[in-house]
Amino acid sequence: MMKESFTSFWLSRAAVAAIVVYAYSAVRIWRLSPGVLANRLAAILCIDLAVWALQAAISYAAEDPAITVALSKALSWTWPFFPAIGLHLGIEISDGKRRLSGGARTLVVTAIYASALYFYFLLAGPLLRGAIRRAGYWSVDIIPGPGLTAFSIYYLTVNLAAMGLVATAWFRAGARRERARLGIIVVTHAIALFGGFTTDTVLQALHIDFPKVGVLWASVWAIGLNVAMERYGFLAPFSPRDTGLLMDRFVERSMDGILVSDAYRRIIYWNDPLVTLTGISAGEAIGQDLMELQRTLAPDGDQRDLIADTISQSDGHPDDGGQRLVEVEIRRRDGENRWLQTSTFTIPSVEGDIRAFILRDVTGEKRAAAETLERLRRQGHAQKMEALGSLVGGIAHDFNNTLGGIVGAVSLMKACLDTDDGSKPLDFTRELEIISRSTQRAAATVRGLMAFASNTPQRNEPFRLDDTLRHIADFAGRTLDRAAHVVVDVTSDEATVIGDAPQVEQLILNLVINAEHAVTFMRPVGAVKGGTISLSLRSQDPEDDFTVDHPKIAPVRYWALSVSDDGVGMDQHTLARAFDPFFTTKATDLGSGLGLSMAHLIARQHGGFIEGRSEPGCGSTFTVYLPAASVSVAPVAS
Repeated sequence: MMKESFTSFWLSRAAVAAIVVYAYSAVRIWRLSPGVLANRLAAILCIDLAVWALQAAISYAAEDPAITVALSKALSWTWPFFPAIGLHLGIEISDGKRRLSGGARTLVVTAIYASALYFYFLLAGPLLRGAIRRAGYWSVDIIPGPGLTAFSIYYLTVNLAAMGLVATAWFRAGARRERARLGIIVVTHAIALFGGFTTDTVLQALHIDFPKVGVLWASVWAIGLNVAMERYGFLAPFSPRDTGLLMDRFVERSMDGILVSDAYRRIIYWNDPLVTLTGISAGEAIGQDLMELQRTLAPDGDQRDLIADTISQSDGHPDDGGQRLVEVEIRRRDGENRWLQTSTFTIPSVEGDIRAFILRDVTGEKRAAAETLERLRRQGHAQKMEALGSLVGGIAHDFNNTLGGIVGAVSLMKACLDTDDGSKPLDFTRELEIISRSTQRAAATVRGLMAFASNTPQRNEPFRLDDTLRHIADFAGRTLDRAAHVVVDVTSDEATVIGDAPQVEQLILNLVINAEHAVTFMRPVGAVKGGTISLSLRSQDPEDDFTVDHPKIAPVRYWALSVSDDGVGMDQHTLARAFDPFFTTKATDLGSGLGLSMAHLIARQHGGFIEGRSEPGCGSTFTVYLPAASVSVAPVAS
C-alpha cells in the first residue's frame, strides 16, 4: 500500500468539485425544460460526466491499485458514451428543422451508441492491463496498439463531429441570441475536448508523466451548457428572465386593459389602456379595493350587480380552468358609457390567489351589431311587404284567370237569353261545367296557399289523371289567348293516381298558364306572338336509366305528365331558381312567383316530383311524375 500523495489529494478533491458541478448542471438543465429532447440529452451528458468524475475521485485517492482496476471495469463506460451523447446532442441542436428523416436519424443514433458500447467492451476487457502509478496516483493501464488507437480516433472524431454540427448551426443562425447561444456551446466544448485530449492522450503518447485530468476539462463544457440554457434558453429563444421582461413589455403595450388584484382584492396592477377605458389613472387605481372600483365605474343599476358578481365569482376557483367572459357597461369619469368584455381568471400563489382581469372595449362592436340588427329588421319588413305585394298580385292574377272563364260563360249564356232571333237555344250544360270547374279552381288556389303549411294532400282519393288532363285542355282551349294552340297527347286510357284531384288540376293549370305566357306576351318586342302548348301523358316504368337519373325516388311505376311549349325558354341559372317561392321573371301584376313552387309542393305531397328542361329561345318542358295507383276508376263523362 502506498500513501496518498500531494497530487492525488488535490486531484481527488478537484474531482469531487467536478461531481458537484456536473450534478448541479444536470438538475438545472433538466428542470428548466424537461420536455425538450436536447435538454434531456444535455442533462444525461452531465450525469455521465458526474459518474466519470466519481470514478476519478476514488481512483485519485485509492491506495490499492485493485480498486482502480475494479472501478475501471465497472465505470469506464462513461468514457466512450460521453462523446456519443455529445454527438447525439449536436444532432438535436443543429437539426431543429428535422432535415434528417426519422428512419435515418434512428439509424445514425443507433450506430453511435453501438460504437460506444463496443469500445466500453474493449476498455473494460481486452485492453485493460491493470493499474500503473502515474504522477503520484494509481491510473488504469491500457494496452497500446490498434485497439487504443481506434478508441482515440473514435473519441476525437465523434467529438469533432458534434462540434462541427453545432458550428454549422451557428454559421446558419441569423438571430444574435441564437448565435451567442450556439457559440457558447461550441467554444466550451472545444476547450474541454482539446484540453482533455492533450492531457489524457497526447502527453501519455509522449511519455510525459502528467495526470489524466480530462474529466476536469469536461466541466468547462458542462458549465457552458448550463450558461447557454440559463441565459439564452436551450432551444427556446428566451430564458426565463428574458421571458418575464418580455411579458412585462407585452402587457404594457397591449391594447386591452389588464387589471391584477391580490388575495385581499387590492389592485396591484393597472395598465395604460385601462386609463383610457375608464378615465382613472394608475396611481389612483393601485391599492384601491375592487368593490370600491366597482362602485366608481357603475354607480347603480344592474351593471353594478353584474360587476360585483364577476368579482365575487373570481374568488377561490383556481382549479376550474376559471376563465370567464362577461360583457359589462361602465360609466367613464367624463360620463360616457362604454361596453367592456371582461375575461377573468385566478392564478394560485403562495401568498393567496391572484385575480387577473382582461378588459376589451367592445363599444364599437355593440353599436355596429345593434345597427346591423336594425338594418336587418327594416330589410326584413321591406321584404315581407314586397313578398306580400307579390302574393296579392299573384293571387289576383290567378283569380282573374279563373273569373275570366266564369264571366265568359255567363256572358255567353246571357247573350243567348237576350237574343230574339229565334235561333236554336244554347246548350247551357257545357257552360255550366266551365263555371263549376272555374269555381273549383278558385277554391283550389286557396287550398294551394294553405298547402304551404301542410305536408300532405287535403284529399286522398283515386282519380283519373287522363280525365283531369283532358278537362284542363278543354278549359285552356276556351280561356287562353287565341294565339296559344293547345295539343293533347294521352297514350293511356286509364291513368289512375291517388290524391287530391283539384290540387293536381291546379298544378297542371299553373304549368299551362306559364306556357301560355312564354308563347305570348313574354316574347320579345316585335316578335310574332303565339305558339304551341303540348300536353302529354305516358307511363314511366322504373327502368335502370330512370332510377340512375333519379336515385332518391321510390322504385315504382309513375305517370309522367308533361307540359311543353315553344316559347322564350330560360337559361340554366333561371331554371335553377324557377321553383323558388316568389321568384318570377314577369311583371309583378302578371305573376306571383308561386305557380311553379306550388306545382313542386303539390307533386311532392302526392309522393312524386317535378323536373324542368329549358333553353333560351327553344321553349320549356316541365314533367310531373306521380306514382301510379293499382285501383281502377271509371272515367268522368265529358
